[in-house]
Parts: sequence; structure tokens; C-alpha cells
Amino acid sequence: MSRVGLDARTGRLLYGWEHCVQSITEILHTEFGERVQRRLFGSDLPRIIDRPQNEETVMDIYMATAQALEPRMVEGRQYGEPGFVLLRTSLDAATPGRVTLLLSGVFFERGHLGDYSNPSERQVAYAVTQAADGLSIEKF
Repeated sequence: MSRVGLDARTGRLLYGWEHCVQSITEILHTEFGERVQRRLFGSDLPRIIDRPQNEETVMDIYMATAQALEPRMVEGRQYGEPGFVLLRTSLDAATPGRVTLLLSGVFFERGHLGDYSNPSERQVAYAVTQAADGLSIEKF
């Protein structure tokens, strides 16, 4: 079975890479501990993004992104993104209050089922900003 899900905003069906991108966005957007029954879902990115844009913060953003997307099982629950293996991350923090994050890696259409055949290289770019009501992550 191919990867299928619903668009969180429109309710239309999402297939393959589009569904994976939505999942990556949701993981990065959610702060650890935010979900009641899934405290280990999410990332440290919302906590880090409003720090001063220096080398230490840039390294923390790299680490938070990689750790959040790493597939893992904890107490029988799947965390991370099993359909995407992160290979490279590029970060541009030249604009104050905004970070551009480019994620490059390998997408597996059936990775959520443990099938890692038929890999394809993909990338996705995000604009990450700290908004008044929380973290804003927009794909472009």
C-alpha cells in the first residue's frame, strides 16, 4: 500500500511525497511534550528558534531537526518520519527573525511499512519564524 493521508487544511487526499512533507512539517512544528498522549512527538525547534542567531543556535537547529525526523520506536509507538532519511540540511539565518531550512534526503514510498526499496532523492525548503502565537513553518 502506498502512502496515503488527508491534507490537514483542506481534507483532500495526499499521496506519497506530499503526505511525507506534511508529516515532516507537523513534526518540526510541534514542541516536545505538546501532545498529551504522545509526549515524545515533535522537536525542540519551537523552543530554539527565537534564540540569537549565532553558531551555537545554528548547530542546535541542525541537531533538533535531525533528532526529530529520525525514525524510532518508544514503548511500541512510532516517532520521527519513517519514510524520509535526512542526508543534508542547509540553513540560512541571514534575516533576523527568520531561518530558511533546506532538508535533502531519500524518500521511501513505503517506508512507513518498513519497505525501504525504491528510494528517490527529495528535498523540501521551509521558512521558519517565531510568530506571536508560536512557531510558523511554511514550505516554499
